Amino acid sequence: MRRLTWVAHASLLFGSAKAMGLEGRGMLQCNSDMYLGRVRNSSSKGITVDDTTLRFCAGRIPDLWPNSVSQIQTLRMFRAWAPHWGDDQREEAWDNLVSYASQNGVRFLMAAPVTCDKDADAQDWEWTKALMKRLGPKHVMGLAVGNELELLASSSPITCVQDIWDHGRLWDVFQRRVADIDEMGFSEVPITTVFTAQILYDGYPFTNIPGRVLANDFFANTTKKYGRRYTFTFNVYPYFDPSLKLDPESKHECGYAISKAACWGPHCLGVEAMKLARKRIEAFTKNSDDRMWIGEVGWSSPAAITLRPDMQACNDFSSVRTLAEFYQGFLKWDLEFQDMKGPDHIFYFTMRNALNFGVEESFGLIRNCEIDECKIKSENFTEFEALPPPIEARWLQLGFGVIAGSVAVMTALVALYVCASRGGPPPVRKPQKAATDSSGEDEEGVE
Repeated sequence: MRRLTWVAHASLLFGSAKAMGLEGRGMLQCNSDMYLGRVRNSSSKGITVDDTTLRFCAGRIPDLWPNSVSQIQTLRMFRAWAPHWGDDQREEAWDNLVSYASQNGVRFLMAAPVTCDKDADAQDWEWTKALMKRLGPKHVMGLAVGNELELLASSSPITCVQDIWDHGRLWDVFQRRVADIDEMGFSEVPITTVFTAQILYDGYPFTNIPGRVLANDFFANTTKKYGRRYTFTFNVYPYFDPSLKLDPESKHECGYAISKAACWGPHCLGVEAMKLARKRIEAFTKNSDDRMWIGEVGWSSPAAITLRPDMQACNDFSSVRTLAEFYQGFLKWDLEFQDMKGPDHIFYFTMRNALNFGVEESFGLIRNCEIDECKIKSENFTEFEALPPPIEARWLQLGFGVIAGSVAVMTALVALYVCASRGGPPPVRKPQKAATDSSGEDEEGVE
């Protein structure tokens, strides 16, 4: 991690369109004085679009990764819109997404939510189809039908859980959603359902418990019907790993936990979970190279309210410094395992802080839509966007035009003056002719 110089990384410093007098024309980058390096394997890394960004500032998705100069190439959506947001801003938000995709060549992992509310799911799907049609196959990298549905057992009525898993509603919805996109011209697009890493630890190869989650049964159906078009996707959060503890004999220190959770080496918790996912996929399909995506990985700062109380007591665990360490590791990770195939794609969670069931989550790399300041910055950094720009961009352009025109006029006048002072243009000398006498020797010809 290093400080930015004004010249070397001006693209970071001038990320605010407002500071450049370019309101309403998108966003290059969030503002910060901390540069974390370029994104390694950037074509295989993306970032999720949170509800805050989608609803309030879809036109302010940064072109470049926060605290980097690498371009964002893929985005993961959790929904196309939400019913309780109203329709006033939906078309504008979609216009912005389509424009962003077109101008930057970005591809989207689209979402088809599956919940206990079938009517809401139907409306969500109509919106997703409408947005997919506008984006076109070129800008859609995949479709995810359902997200973390194994967690419903801990928060939803048992009748809903049984309907989705035991009675086969998820499989039925999955097939219908795929049939719809195939008819729309997306038959080559990969398809998936997103699970948490929890299904790796309670059952083999995956959790298969009636009334909770039937992952093995579902994977058997998807891989049999769709083959390798089906993609295995897992959300991995070392931040919430249950094995994390405070340092021995300490009530507020957690250096060892940070060293295991915030890193990206072979023995780090996040990488170990991904390697386990790869092993379980191979055990299930007998293939070592099936497509595997990581749907989410992220770090909260400040602490998430769902983090265990003992880990919340360690202020350093959820500090911006530890967030920067984790995020920089993500940017630099090569997506490779030492002895097996790594993930084919990974998404960082998330762009901005957002509400989750009415509670704000702080996993965003930008705090909100009101400011363009990166969350990762030095303590004494002052966002220059807070100051009004000294001159509007249009006047700056006009000024440069006047200067360029003046230089051209002065150059012409100087040239004319020089010619006039010499009494006109210099004479043109005629070329001399060569003559040859009868002896064959050349002699100077005279005119």
